Amino acid sequence: MINTIYDKIWEYSPEINKPAVYLQLQGLTKQLINLYNYDGRLEENPFTPTTRRKLSLPQAQLEYLLKNKTCMVTGGLGCVGSCLVNKLLEMEVGQVIILDKRPYTGITSINKNKIVYIEADIRDLPTLEAVFEAYQPEYVFHTAAQRDPGYAEYNVVETVSTNVIGTLNVVKTCEKTPSVKQCVFSSTGKSSRYYTNEVYSATKKICEYIIDTYAKESNVTYSMVRFTHILENSLMDMHLKNLWNANFIGIHSPGKYVTAQNVVEAADLLLNALIHSEKHQCNFLIVRNLEWPVESLEVALYYIKQSQRDIPLIFQGNPIGYTEKFFRGQLNWANPQELNLLINVYENRCLSYNEAGDIIISKISSTESIVLEQALYELQKVEGELPTKECLLTGLKNLVRASLVHVDREDTLNILKWGLQPEYLFSQGTTMVDYGATVPLLMDSLNDLNVNYCVASTF
Repeated sequence: MINTIYDKIWEYSPEINKPAVYLQLQGLTKQLINLYNYDGRLEENPFTPTTRRKLSLPQAQLEYLLKNKTCMVTGGLGCVGSCLVNKLLEMEVGQVIILDKRPYTGITSINKNKIVYIEADIRDLPTLEAVFEAYQPEYVFHTAAQRDPGYAEYNVVETVSTNVIGTLNVVKTCEKTPSVKQCVFSSTGKSSRYYTNEVYSATKKICEYIIDTYAKESNVTYSMVRFTHILENSLMDMHLKNLWNANFIGIHSPGKYVTAQNVVEAADLLLNALIHSEKHQCNFLIVRNLEWPVESLEVALYYIKQSQRDIPLIFQGNPIGYTEKFFRGQLNWANPQELNLLINVYENRCLSYNEAGDIIISKISSTESIVLEQALYELQKVEGELPTKECLLTGLKNLVRASLVHVDREDTLNILKWGLQPEYLFSQGTTMVDYGATVPLLMDSLNDLNVNYCVASTF
């Protein structure tokens, strides 16, 4: 029955503006709410467990480390950045330098006299260098980014210049400033993909290569965190909550699931990255217990029910920036009890946990510095939206290819086995082609025609 309702919503969605169709969609939405309600799925917000979750934090150790120190937070007016600023102030830091391109409207804090605000863009290297020179930060948290995947596909130049070149500027300035002891970068779980054709994900994955490469030879200690959907800052959640003036609510499709974390968890993860770091080695941290992913349809129905408005739900399909198919070989099926969408098979090999066991600590598969240098050189000189995207993806492909030289061959074979399992491909209606360059890159990395033939013929 529920699949029949889905099919009808798909059929009617393109004609939502026709009064008769609108009424049909209202009725179908009510039926879905009743079905989900009957199963007990709408009794509370599906994200409620996420809002209650807390990470452990070595408070005493952090206070000892940060007391009277100068910290800088790029993107410090953002959701995560502002939460982090307040946590830093609670730890009796000497000063917090907020660097953000937005006008400062103030942050609520009893220690706001310790805040210095600088309105600046991380793409402006001379200004960045001048700020570091003036304030001599010891700890830098880099959270500034263009974070909208859909926007990224239409604004490639801006996204690349902010995320990639901006991050490179921050790292170069850290290297140039003697006071800087440590830099923590905020990345995304999308960077765990072996390769990606999506602009936002590609920029963040290249940023991880930048941080990892600099860490190996630097006197500055670098570490990273990977976030998933942050509830207080989630584009999806904000869209679904916008019911009061909406005539309908649109979601991508049924069966789309997301993992989430709350903003305090995100800030605490950044702080933990100061402690769980190594000299000349870049660790990344993720939340270990992300619980079961939540269906976006379930969230939409919950909000419609709570609003008590008789508005219909429609399916809009996956927009650009969200079209990439999930590759099953992303996850380590040798240990299904510990599946986590933010870490891939190669990274699973070297994972460890913090003392409390609620944070995963691992390392990315490093690339070659000369390949990174070439990719960044090309990105800095290219012009135009389409040429920039082509340059970005070509550069990423070369970086991934270079990183796969050093991975374990057995892992690559398992990834292909798990990702190209015939039963899974059939159930998803996909083939190898749906995963773009990912499968060819993995197969080529085996560097053995016999193995490649064996893998290709098996799947």
